[in-house]
Amino acid sequence: MTVRNLSDSGEADRNSIPIEPQDSKPPLVVSGRYVVIGLLVLGTIATILLFVYWDLQTKPFRPLREAIGRKFRHSRPNVEGGRPKGRGPWTLRISMTVKFPPFEDSLRATEVFDQIVELARQHHDLAEVDRVEVNLIQFVPQEVAKTRQFIWDARQLDELTKENKADGSP
Repeated sequence: MTVRNLSDSGEADRNSIPIEPQDSKPPLVVSGRYVVIGLLVLGTIATILLFVYWDLQTKPFRPLREAIGRKFRHSRPNVEGGRPKGRGPWTLRISMTVKFPPFEDSLRATEVFDQIVELARQHHDLAEVDRVEVNLIQFVPQEVAKTRQFIWDARQLDELTKENKADGSP
């Protein structure tokens, strides 16, 4: 079928456009029931994957985290380990809240740090750790959090372990 544009003279225009019949397929219709079931299955799979990932990520450090939580009540400890972006030294990172300002009360912060390192020795093999980071954080209402970071590398940990063995300490 062609459409002809007739000019005033009644002749067909040279630029007439032939129109092909289009195959009109009905749009794909999916029942709302299947959409809801699909979304529920997708949400369940995503939740399971997130749970498995979180369990595998935190499992090696759970005993240390629980020990810090028992020793320092209401400290909300967070223990992570690994290499940042897959490169660099293997780091054990421990973050926890404290009720005192960590920079102002340096003696108390050092005591807390020593206790955390001792707990880390008891609950985690520090021989495979290249670096230990301990972050003490004090949250003050309507102010910026006050944070102090202690960093020890493997050599310092080895020297401290040797000193403790020489003193008869565990």
